[in-house]
Amino acid sequence: MSFKLTRKTSWFGSATGMEVHINDEEVEKIYRLDEKSYELPKEPSTLKVTQQGMKSNELKVYHNDNIKLTTSKKYTRIFTTFFILLMAVIFFVNDFLTSTAIIVFLSIAVFYYLSKIDAFVLELVMDKKEDE
Repeated sequence: MSFKLTRKTSWFGSATGMEVHINDEEVEKIYRLDEKSYELPKEPSTLKVTQQGMKSNELKVYHNDNIKLTTSKKYTRIFTTFFILLMAVIFFVNDFLTSTAIIVFLSIAVFYYLSKIDAFVLELVMDKKEDE
């Protein structure tokens, strides 16, 4: 009994792997654009991924399921906004101490918030053959 997991997370979090958890046990890491098959200890099993404090939704998986892993829209918006604000602080705040304090505060706030939401989305992909 196995299922397939495909990681399509664009460049967000691409520097490190994501830990794949089946029934709350870490199995291995999956990297950007990887497609891997995993054995199910029982059916159904619970699938979740984490990466540096961020997490995905939990999904029940069954034999032969095809699962896609993507970044959530909230995560993408928050991370993009963070980088825009970061660039604004770097270019427009001339005082080193003030800009450092703002950057530290922004970093803590963003990564705290990201640890509280589902930054990644696991979803079942239906095969075209089954839909017809």
